Amino acid sequence: MKNLSRICGSVLISIILFGCETPPAQKPLPVLSFAGSAPILLDVAQIEIHKNYKSPLKLPNVDHEMPLNLQDATESWAKERLKAVGRTGTARFIITQASVVETKLKQTEGIKGVFTTDQGERYDGILSVQMEVSGGIARGTAAARAGVRASRTVREDATLAERERKWFDMTEAMLNELDKTLETQIRRHLKAFLK
Repeated sequence: MKNLSRICGSVLISIILFGCETPPAQKPLPVLSFAGSAPILLDVAQIEIHKNYKSPLKLPNVDHEMPLNLQDATESWAKERLKAVGRTGTARFIITQASVVETKLKQTEGIKGVFTTDQGERYDGILSVQMEVSGGIARGTAAARAGVRASRTVREDATLAERERKWFDMTEAMLNELDKTLETQIRRHLKAFLK
């Protein structure tokens, strides 16, 4: 009887210790930076950044839940890539849209559904910005616009870390696309304001 109590006690302690095991540490997301890219030099005295997009802060929008908010990442892009090198004039970088919307996906039903791991949600991101420049040596006004979209899906059994990684990858892809698209538009439409 004494041995049985010891065995039961050992098993109980093992179960408790196993249940208290800490989950593996989550790897931090990398830093998204464009500081290594050549700056776009604008012949203006100042660059204003306007974050005009207002998130509804509720589903189906999830942009406010993302560890790297799309609007904040776009603001960082502007601060790293756009440089004012003139004496007069103003450039306005305006973020008009920076939303990420979640859509629940249809799941396999019945017995087959028990043995199937489906994609659980799709995330659709839309990013739109515009540049408005006035004054400077060109003493005129000009504008350039760019918009990008991206989508990602996650499995229904995805962990929070896996979901956040997908959101980060989508944000990175959108910013890389914006970087190329907007620079092309700036060089085409704001040529008179470039140094």
